[in-house]
Amino acid sequence: MAPLVIAHRTCPRDAPENSLAGIAAAIASGADVVEIDVRRSSDGQPMLLHDRWLWRTARRPVRLEWVTAHRARRMELRGGGTVPMLAEGLAALGPTMRAAIDVKDRGAAAAVLSEVRNQHLEGRVLFWSQHEPAVRTAVAEAPELETSLLRDTDTPAELERFLADAGRLGVGGISAHWSQLGPELAQRCHDADLRLYAWCKTEAVEPEKLALLDGLVTDWPATVRSQIGPSGA
Repeated sequence: MAPLVIAHRTCPRDAPENSLAGIAAAIASGADVVEIDVRRSSDGQPMLLHDRWLWRTARRPVRLEWVTAHRARRMELRGGGTVPMLAEGLAALGPTMRAAIDVKDRGAAAAVLSEVRNQHLEGRVLFWSQHEPAVRTAVAEAPELETSLLRDTDTPAELERFLADAGRLGVGGISAHWSQLGPELAQRCHDADLRLYAWCKTEAVEPEKLALLDGLVTDWPATVRSQIGPSGA
């Protein structure tokens, strides 16, 4: 089966990252999944944001955790639009698009799961995080979701710890560093019933690595879509 095409941070080459316009761009690109990042405001509301600080995307020298959702919602993103609530992002998926929610705030899992269930999207959401508390919450409280552990690993020893932690936590998938993709890792994931994801930072994707994956995270979803063929093919 062809890997899922996952639009990284809502197509930042075509629209502001983690924006409603970016979700629309991901849908138009033919991606199977759009990746969104989530952090909480000072009043506990899950919102779409990658960094702790709002400076890079909204030119505001504050952290999201310092401001209310109402205030953050009024901050304009570079390139247009405002910082969206998770609820808005999920509502923008339309009838078929799936979402990979990368939970950047280790304590945000419960709020994320609540909104996913509120919109009845359990079958269309992948729960991702590098934070073990968030992963443990999702595995325990939302077994109907596929939960993946994310981690950059640079050495064989780090990769071994990563796989051991994935097994200990009982996740359904991992996202591995592109440099460590290979047949051995793919086989180990297959044997452990783990889905294998990775982010490729370049437009060109080595076919031999693409063939190993269950899903590719990319800033060029339309290019990858044309490379592997129509969704579901």
